Amino acid sequence: MRKSLFIIFLGILGVLHGKNKGQEREAQILIQNSWNVQYSNPKQSAYYAQQAINLIKEDGMKNDTKAEAMLALSNAQKFLGEFDQGIYTLYESLEYVTPSNKKLEGSIYSLMCILYCRLSDYQQAITLNDKATAIFKAIGDSAQIAGCYNSRGIIHTYLYEFDIAESFFRQALSINRSIKDLKKVAANLNNLCLYEGNTKEKLEFIQEAITINRNLNSNWSLAENYNNMGKQYFYAKNYSLALKALEQAHEIAKPLGAKDLICDNYEYSSWVYAALGNYPKAYKNLQLLTNLSKELHSSSQLRNIEQEINKKKILEQRQAAELKEQAYEIELLKRNQYTTLIIFLSLIIVCIFVYKWYKRKKRMELMEAQYKLKQSEKEIVELKVRQQELELQAAQNALNNSRQETTNFAVFLQSRNELLDKIREMIKEGYRLNENEISVHLKKINAFIKQHQNGDKTNSALLLSIEEKNQEFLVRLTKLHPNLTIGEKHLATLLRVNLSTKDIAMLTGTMPKTINMNRYRLRKALGLLPEDELVKYLQEI
Repeated sequence: MRKSLFIIFLGILGVLHGKNKGQEREAQILIQNSWNVQYSNPKQSAYYAQQAINLIKEDGMKNDTKAEAMLALSNAQKFLGEFDQGIYTLYESLEYVTPSNKKLEGSIYSLMCILYCRLSDYQQAITLNDKATAIFKAIGDSAQIAGCYNSRGIIHTYLYEFDIAESFFRQALSINRSIKDLKKVAANLNNLCLYEGNTKEKLEFIQEAITINRNLNSNWSLAENYNNMGKQYFYAKNYSLALKALEQAHEIAKPLGAKDLICDNYEYSSWVYAALGNYPKAYKNLQLLTNLSKELHSSSQLRNIEQEINKKKILEQRQAAELKEQAYEIELLKRNQYTTLIIFLSLIIVCIFVYKWYKRKKRMELMEAQYKLKQSEKEIVELKVRQQELELQAAQNALNNSRQETTNFAVFLQSRNELLDKIREMIKEGYRLNENEISVHLKKINAFIKQHQNGDKTNSALLLSIEEKNQEFLVRLTKLHPNLTIGEKHLATLLRVNLSTKDIAMLTGTMPKTINMNRYRLRKALGLLPEDELVKYLQEI
């Protein structure tokens, strides 16, 4: 009887093992399909990866296939602009990686670095990049090392450290050309065009990247290439070609659902329209950028995700302890040569005991919580009411300030548009005058412009309003940094109220490039480190 039961038990185990092997093979096929379409169809890539994850049984054991599926899913989430969710997926994947699979572990850290960079946590991104680079150097994987150099270059680009960024990009490009990895060569060429420099060389780079990506059917990368082509044409002041390239980028990115690329597209388009003097279109693109950016950058969501991860780790540790206790009970039974049936029954008894103990513990905790809640119920209600009143008042104040700033900015734009319309009419009048009358008419136009400049108070009123609301801030700033110039204090005030580079340029009549340079000089004057966020620092003063 015992022998028969044992044979049946082994047969069941064999069937289950064979089934699991088949599911693993099917999951591997789905993972490969996910990577194959990541650049052409990110949504389909995410679907394949999720199907692979669903195939693999959740048994709490290490499983590289499941970790690989989660890595593929996170990569698809990156292309779709779901950065927070991508980081959460990667943290989960680390729990399934076997200790010996260093390449997979390094790949997870490398992708995690990119996602933290997208969320502007550059210090964490650098830490993860260093960790991934160390792993790949230890195992001698040149292709992955090149990938880490490329990611590091992107981080320094966001930090406006373009010389350092270019060094990393060119190292990555050299490695990828040597191993003939065309896809990554295209990525390196594209990234060398993220900032201003030798326009002719950069346009050659981006054209080579476009040729490669067209042959590889990499639509996501193509959209990114055309975005950067538009940026380079903007730097070269060739605005018609810039708009043409940006239109191509938007046509490719929109069907993909690539929110991050569309955000870049809106930003670069606003630059071009502002340079052309088409301020309504520039402002429209800035509004579209602001609305879409809110979906992509949520630091509070990231913090919630990290908290969820920590809670899950604690729960898993508790469950692991309980599993060890159960395993010990089973081992004792085996050592005493009990039958398989007795072991099974003993496990059931242990589980029932643990379940009842757990239910009793929870019941006691609930009773204790109810008692404490009853004791402090009135106090909690009063606190909530007070908190709601404070929050309502703060929200009302913020709304009033926002309405005033919006009204002032709208008045400023209307004033500028009326001035331009009047000047155009006066110029048209000049076309109908003879040579003797033109000189007088030009003096008339010049006098009108000077008169408008002397009498236009809209822009000054807006700037004065911002400075008046931040007088206390200016006092504290001066106390901390007494050597700041008047211009640096003025820029710090505008940045503190969350005005973008484009908004400041429009208000002050300065080019966005000049504003960015002034931001860089302000960082130096404040003594900020590369990982420090300028706006956050100013808001905390």
